[in-house]
Order: sequence, then structure tokens, then C-alpha cells
Amino acid sequence: MTEFNHFFETLQQNVIKDEFVKLTLSKPVRKSLGLQNVYMRLFVVDNKEIFQFKYRYATENQYKQFSLNEAISELEILLMDSFRVGTLFTLNEDLLVTVSKKKVVSYRDNAPSFKNKLPEIPLES
Repeated sequence: MTEFNHFFETLQQNVIKDEFVKLTLSKPVRKSLGLQNVYMRLFVVDNKEIFQFKYRYATENQYKQFSLNEAISELEILLMDSFRVGTLFTLNEDLLVTVSKKKVVSYRDNAPSFKNKLPEIPLES
């Protein structure tokens, strides 16, 4: 997890401060697998934080729910094996992590894309 420490620490801090908006993984390494994007949103169910992953394929969507620690593990696997770009959207900044073909990790901060949190929607299953 060392390459992604900054990314995951920023994610954890923004969840604690209630400034997390969403997270998106894009630019798949192998488009032939059909997985185009992964979107992560936070839901609160029975006073528990649940992170829902939406795996967007060309023909369908699949959903999985994780705790924060499980979500971080899943994100690390996806960033190392399946995607080149992860974007963490928060109310203060957008943090972009890029993984090169040689597995070199780089970061870029951008101005926040969102001024407000996303509207509440029902949890997909």
C-alpha cells in the first residue's frame, strides 16, 4: 500500500471530515476485459458507513459493498492491476492518482469539481 498511502490517507481524512463526494477509476489497462470504470460512493445504512462499488461493463453494471478497509484493499488491487487513473472527488480538492505502464505512481491536485455532496439515492444491489 506504500505507493498509494497519500491517496488512501486523503480518502480516510475526507470520510472522517464528511467531505468525501465520490471516487472514480478510469482508463482501464486492458479494454478487452470489458470493465470500463469503477465508481465508489458512500452510503450510511443503520449508522454504518458502506462503500458501494459500481463496476461498469460495456453491457451491464455490477454492484458490491465494502467497509472502508475492504474498499481500500479493493482500490489498491484495481489500481495496480486494472486501471491507470483514480480520481478522488472531495469538497476541498480533487486528487488524481496516475499509475504508469511501469507502475510508477504520481499525484496531481485539482480544484474541487463539487461544491456540494451528491444527493442521497437508494443503495443498489
